[in-house]
Amino acid sequence: MIADVLNQLKGRCRWFDVIETFGTTVPVVFKNNRLHSVQEKENSGFGIRVNIGNRTGFSYTNATGGMPAAADRAVSMARYGDEELFDLPGQVPEWAGRYYDEAIDSFSVDAEIGLAESAIGRILSALPGASVDVSVSRSTGGMRLVNSNGLDGSYASSLYSAGISLTWVIDGGSKVDIWEGVSARRPVDYSALAEKIVGRAGMARLERKCPAGKMPVIFTPKASSRILGIVASGLNAKSVWKGISPFAGKKGERLFNENFSLYDDPGLDGSPYNYPFDDEGVVAARKALIERGRIVNFVTDLKHAHKLGIPAMGNGSRGYSSLPAPSFSNTSIDPGEDEIGCIMKSIDRGILVDQFIGLGQSNTLTGDFSANLDLAFLVEKGEITGRVKDCMLADNLFRLLEGDMAMSRDREMIGSSFMPYIFFPSVNYTC
Repeated sequence: MIADVLNQLKGRCRWFDVIETFGTTVPVVFKNNRLHSVQEKENSGFGIRVNIGNRTGFSYTNATGGMPAAADRAVSMARYGDEELFDLPGQVPEWAGRYYDEAIDSFSVDAEIGLAESAIGRILSALPGASVDVSVSRSTGGMRLVNSNGLDGSYASSLYSAGISLTWVIDGGSKVDIWEGVSARRPVDYSALAEKIVGRAGMARLERKCPAGKMPVIFTPKASSRILGIVASGLNAKSVWKGISPFAGKKGERLFNENFSLYDDPGLDGSPYNYPFDDEGVVAARKALIERGRIVNFVTDLKHAHKLGIPAMGNGSRGYSSLPAPSFSNTSIDPGEDEIGCIMKSIDRGILVDQFIGLGQSNTLTGDFSANLDLAFLVEKGEITGRVKDCMLADNLFRLLEGDMAMSRDREMIGSSFMPYIFFPSVNYTC
């Protein structure tokens, strides 16, 4: 049917492309220590984009038989579309990466229920009365992209994800919420998540007080991935083109500490979020966005690459029912020289931050942020001595990244981010 649509559109458009996406997801969900649901979800469809007179029209359908009508709708909509002067890529080269792991086929609902019950049992044995949620899912699918410039590419992908969240009321009425997760291309043993949660909860048993003021602060990889979202939002080419990015007009400028480098990497070793080419057919490539403190690139699709006069490097993202937009693949930060244990030993009194509440209130244009600390610990003479609560950080992230800072040598995968611990010697802490 795609071949019929290609013939239908030939000669009517300056260019066109057809994207097909398909996928199946099986989530197994436990809530409050008990099995809540097991479902199977399928989603598939075709998106047709055409460019006529340098204006782009778009339509989509869920049914193969609906493609001819969708193509006609896209053509009729082109006159109302945005002016887009870029061209589509040609055939992508052969790729060597693996994006689908056949081991995902061994996913068993019964086995996953047993693993989840085991993880919950481990946590409850250490933390009686706790409420534990577990979510495990298997996703398989793929995409095919065909365009008028000779491209015909496809790949399949697999994703296994597991997450555990804990709500625990400590003696005295104080509530602790902790979550951990892992993702891979195949089923993995995630029992270590339960052990990590038990360990974090154990450190939270003792509440500690710390006076407000400027404090040394360490962000765990989990917290680092959250706080750096403020920076990442400004590296989106769409925001840059609209002039709402703090980095608009600043490409090539050094804005941050020279030890700080941030990358977008669609081929990050071991990540299940890798891909060989993006949803417009542009070959995926690793790129520095911030290199030794200097703004060197932006994440872009074809449209905004053309508007900004920069190369597209594989970050156009869309589903079958939407037009492309710039999107990150995997993000990573260069590590530092010291292990986190060594960095902590250097702190006489400071705060280790693991989880935030309310970070979305930050001003991404100025870098100002204000966030309550959902899970954070007091560090005294290099050791964690207990949990701090009812406190917050309020500072400017751009100022922090410009000044003294250090990254740990050890890094962790948090979703699609490969993050170190990040240490700032002076952050505004209030309680």
